[in-house]
Amino acid sequence: MRVSNTPRRHRSRNNTGRRNNNSQNSPYDNKNENKIKGNAIQVHEKYQSLARDATSAGDIVKAEYYFQHAEHYHRVHKSSINGQLEKKQKHEKNIVAINKKEIEEKLKEKNISENNLETSSNDESKK
Repeated sequence: MRVSNTPRRHRSRNNTGRRNNNSQNSPYDNKNENKIKGNAIQVHEKYQSLARDATSAGDIVKAEYYFQHAEHYHRVHKSSINGQLEKKQKHEKNIVAINKKEIEEKLKEKNISENNLETSSNDESKK
């Protein structure tokens, strides 16, 4: 328990736990204004162009950073295309399987009806 009624004072007014990073245009900043928006292929193209610009400016570290991001989004795009193709193939296989079953059922019905007609015609011819 506190003895006095005076408010507790902090030892220091400045926040030493926070970092004061004043680096300009660092690619590692996580600011919303630096975020590239769009689908995977658009982001891939944007990082490719940023990497080419950094290479032409002579900054190979920044260029490698951008190339790595471009490669990541390229893989994301390829995996999404593969996933879409797999879904489409699976859907087509399901449709074909259903149609095969329907065709087989219709053929069985036709065979049964033809057999019935043949037996009835044979019975009539014997009479």
